[in-house]
Amino acid sequence: MADDTRAVRHGPGRWLRRTGADGPVKGESSTLSYYALLIATLSLLAFGLIMVFSVQSVTAAADGGNAFTTFTKYLAFAAVGLVGMVVLSRLPLRALKRLAWPALIIAFGLQLLVFIPGIGIDVYGNRNWISLPAGLGTAQPSEFIKLGLCLYLGTMVSTRQDAFLGGVDTGRKLFRFLGWVVTPAGVGIGLVMAGGDLGTVIVLTALVAGALWLGGLGWRWFATLGTVGLVCFAGASMLSANRRARILSWLHPERYDPLDVGYQPQHGRYALGTGGWWGVGPGSSRQKWGYLTQADSDYIFAVLGEEFGLVGTLLVILLFAVIGWCCLRIIRRSDSLYVSVVTGGIMTWIVGQALINMSVVVGLLPVLGVPLPLVSAGGSALISVLLAVGVLLAFARNEPGTPEALRSRAGAVRRTLAVIAPRRRKRV
Repeated sequence: MADDTRAVRHGPGRWLRRTGADGPVKGESSTLSYYALLIATLSLLAFGLIMVFSVQSVTAAADGGNAFTTFTKYLAFAAVGLVGMVVLSRLPLRALKRLAWPALIIAFGLQLLVFIPGIGIDVYGNRNWISLPAGLGTAQPSEFIKLGLCLYLGTMVSTRQDAFLGGVDTGRKLFRFLGWVVTPAGVGIGLVMAGGDLGTVIVLTALVAGALWLGGLGWRWFATLGTVGLVCFAGASMLSANRRARILSWLHPERYDPLDVGYQPQHGRYALGTGGWWGVGPGSSRQKWGYLTQADSDYIFAVLGEEFGLVGTLLVILLFAVIGWCCLRIIRRSDSLYVSVVTGGIMTWIVGQALINMSVVVGLLPVLGVPLPLVSAGGSALISVLLAVGVLLAFARNEPGTPEALRSRAGAVRRTLAVIAPRRRKRV
């Protein structure tokens, strides 16, 4: 088994892209990554819960339902995700490595359910959802493929370095690389593409690229696989009339009917423009009243901008930037190749998906159907992102000096409570 450290080098193809020295810097806080990541995640989750309730209070009433009942179901997903986040954050690295294969196999198995009649559900031409029992709604198994691939790639790159970067037998290295890395990633991406969800395929592809970049894959591989990916993307776009219309309406908005394919992008920009600097106030959005059909998912950033203004949107962007910075800090301070690869994949997934969603809303990209992590409605998406954050928190807890600092702070809290409790009893 190869050594799982970033100190391992293989000539020009280095395992880690880096500028400057790695490792802890004298005088810096050992717990900053942990607390900053936790606060940013919980802040985005709070924003998301507020916005989801704001939109669902309208959509549920329009359908004759109870907004509080609908939102309570969504809170159940958030609670499950938070519990999973806490559990994963306390696991040691060796336990997380053991989860790689089971997580990926289970995710693939769930994705296969979307093709079974009566279980799989077709939504807007994409067959990537399954119905849940007990009236819980639907789930999107492809969200769990993202986390499964991150864990799997980290394990494969760190434990099988010689499979595709070591040795002298180029043909054998190529065969192993295709078998251990490209094939499993291709199976996951292919299963999602078979359901027609091109937006999720783009995120998965970016995730794999981010993980392998931190793993040190050579630029020739990126050029080759990138070219293949662009050809496949162009083919998938041209073969679908809906995708083709979205791209053309983005390139030439003046040529397309604003009441048809250009309707939602236009109203998304209306929402952002109406919000101004400070917004119209929480719950006061106008565009969520039937104008934005995806107001609680793909276009929730537009409603957020309308209700909280430019200040609110910049705050959300800043929180995602904090998550990205925390990921980079974890990579820099860790000497584990496994941690670097998994963190690189999760960072590309969460921050990259957020950039794609916000770029679509402001008109920098054509409509792709990608939700905003932690903010958009979607139970399975919320759980998968919170589980991924739990993995990052586990990495942050294992940074040099962090376990000792967290234990000392916990001990200080216990000592303080031990002093306060008797005093309170005496006063009573």
